[in-house]
Amino acid sequence: MGHSEILRRSVLVTPGSSLKMIGKAAGAGADALVIDLEDAVAPGQKQAARENVVRSLSEINFGGKEVAVRINGVASQYFLADMLALEGLPIHSVVVPKVNSASEIFTVEVLLQQLERKNPMGVQVTIQALIETAKGLAKVEEICTAGDRVASVIFGAGDYTADTGIALTRRGLFYARSRIVAAATEAGIQSIDYVYPDFRNLEALEEDTAHGKEMGFSGRWAIHPAQVAVINKVYTPAPEEVSKAKKIIAAYEEALSKGIGSISLDNQMVDEAVLKIMRRREAIAKKVGLWDQIDI
Repeated sequence: MGHSEILRRSVLVTPGSSLKMIGKAAGAGADALVIDLEDAVAPGQKQAARENVVRSLSEINFGGKEVAVRINGVASQYFLADMLALEGLPIHSVVVPKVNSASEIFTVEVLLQQLERKNPMGVQVTIQALIETAKGLAKVEEICTAGDRVASVIFGAGDYTADTGIALTRRGLFYARSRIVAAATEAGIQSIDYVYPDFRNLEALEEDTAHGKEMGFSGRWAIHPAQVAVINKVYTPAPEEVSKAKKIIAAYEEALSKGIGSISLDNQMVDEAVLKIMRRREAIAKKVGLWDQIDI
């Protein structure tokens, strides 16, 4: 399965310092789970969190979802110990925080080449890069294309605003969000939107997540299980959208079989650009089991 084919509508981040919270997160309905060894773990709890990662992967049923570990940054004193702790674990991905250059991705990749020889899953562990600084944003295009392990780029808005002084508002973050989406799209990987900090305000979360979807993001990080259902809802096509996609794809394929490159359907011009949008909708609907349930 290619990187872009993995469903990451919602990605729930949970502290590695709490085995109980990891267990709750596993059943929260998110498409993917990130066990955090970085910001959510105090310095004195780092080793205990690493041990929890090992325990959780042998004791907890993750239901087949993607399981990733957010390590501490490449320049951090905890980085090497984090990486070594992953040897032989059945993880799918490593999230690298505060990535400022492609060289940091290359460093993680070299270590993964050694460590994954004992990965019982027998698959290549992917890398997901967090863009959290002005320097990282300035290099986001090269980061997105730093090797075939890079599966997604994630916007870390909290640290980004702390680094730049830019407001944590829709207007303040517009440039960074747009550039990250464009860089990811050009590289053929997914772009994941930032954590909405007020986890109790689900109405605002839904509104801002819809805005992120309009901007082109593939999904969003969550910090609380309550956010997952809202994010999944926004990034799942509605039944009428699925029906429309099926209708357009069928009509366009029939036209192509007759040598016609564009058609008009329901007062809408349908060409390759429209078809690409409908194909994206089709891919998500199939992953969540909606495609075959809905008629034209």
